[in-house]
Amino acid sequence: MKARVRYISASDMRFKDRLRLRLRKRFNVLFALSFLFFTFTSTFTCFSEVIDRAVAYVDDTAITLSEFQENYIKMKKTVTDITEEDVINSMINRLLLIKEAKRMRLEAPTDDELLKDYIDIKIGSLILIKEDAINQFYMEHINEFKGKDYLSVRDEIEKYLFEMETNRQLKRHVEELRANAEVKIQLKDR
Repeated sequence: MKARVRYISASDMRFKDRLRLRLRKRFNVLFALSFLFFTFTSTFTCFSEVIDRAVAYVDDTAITLSEFQENYIKMKKTVTDITEEDVINSMINRLLLIKEAKRMRLEAPTDDELLKDYIDIKIGSLILIKEDAINQFYMEHINEFKGKDYLSVRDEIEKYLFEMETNRQLKRHVEELRANAEVKIQLKDR
């Protein structure tokens, strides 16, 4: 059996050397670009600043400082003695209710409409104001109605009692939701 001998010409050797040289140059260029990229990104992150931060968490949803400040300014215009804690708790309660409405697969064009629909379905549909309660309220507050007869103020009283009971039930419902959720407030770190 004959051994095969392979001959390499000088031109083949030069071609392979040129190919190795090109590959080495490309590797060096890629290495240099990667080095520059990481150097610049680490330099810029050293000088970066926090633009926004979370002031509260509700399960896996964050409430940012900018959202909080926007809501605080809006609420301060209507309720002058409102505190930061009142605003953040209001935002947390709203988030919990919206999450629950979405869990029930309710849909609406806006979050406000979604909340209204959820409250109507979950709480309002279970409230019944009895005629005795309306009559009792009228008798206890007859001086406030300034001589108006029962029939002329009956619907107004029923609406008022319905809203009072809705608010009471809603408060209880929100407390239940908060008890079952992971809520963390970091407002004081400002």
